[in-house]
Amino acid sequence: MRAVFAPLRFLTARAAFTVGPVFVVHIALFAVPFVEFTIWSVVTMLVVSRLIGLGVTAGFHRCLTHHSFKTSRGFQFVLTAVGCAALQKGPLWWAAQHRLHHKHSDTPDDPHSPVAKNFWHAHFGWLFTCAPGVTDARSIRDLTKYPELVWLDRLWVLPGLLLATFCYALLGWNGLVYGYCLTTVLVLHVTFAINSVAHLFGRKRFGTGDGSRNNAPLGILALGEGWHNNHHRAPHSARHGFAWYEFDETYLFIRVLARFGIVWDVKLPSQRY
Repeated sequence: MRAVFAPLRFLTARAAFTVGPVFVVHIALFAVPFVEFTIWSVVTMLVVSRLIGLGVTAGFHRCLTHHSFKTSRGFQFVLTAVGCAALQKGPLWWAAQHRLHHKHSDTPDDPHSPVAKNFWHAHFGWLFTCAPGVTDARSIRDLTKYPELVWLDRLWVLPGLLLATFCYALLGWNGLVYGYCLTTVLVLHVTFAINSVAHLFGRKRFGTGDGSRNNAPLGILALGEGWHNNHHRAPHSARHGFAWYEFDETYLFIRVLARFGIVWDVKLPSQRY
């Protein structure tokens, strides 16, 4: 376990520059003691966390990366733009890194493995050591055919700036500090925990050949992404919570979209578990 929590070793100047917005929202938290926390802070945080969280889980992850369902090109763009507001870099970069993770899960070629490297590297250190751009364009040929996704990948900071501006216009400093910055930081670290915590702690239901585990707290906090061992068992499934007690908020969101005909051909596990 000592190796798992080994000291973090990074960084390159170019890689650090690409995650500058992540630093900014963290530094903004120094303003928290000086901004009153109100009921509107709670409401805004809940709304924004669901908005950008689903942009990542339903948009970046289940739609773009795994094609767990089909949708129109217009709604695909909307989901992706909202996902960009979570400041987890561009959609093409995100999809390429996650596909690499599945291809080499918990081996030295996995970009964020706490098993092959260490906890801190898997949680956030890999952002500073990995290549700033997409290193294997062949892995995302299915996505680069969409000019709007290529555009979003280059200007991935723009949706976040627009949402931050809207939060400030709506509630002033309260909206900016709590509604956007604090919420984004929390969503970032919940996502990071899937890479780190969910490969070390939790129940391993399936023998997937890696360290992926089902972690109940993350299953709730990460909108269903915490049922990570299930996901590695059936990567293309839109449903990650296989059992009735495995609450999967993202899958419920996808089901609602399917009911209204916004998405279709929703993929499910090939067998019942």
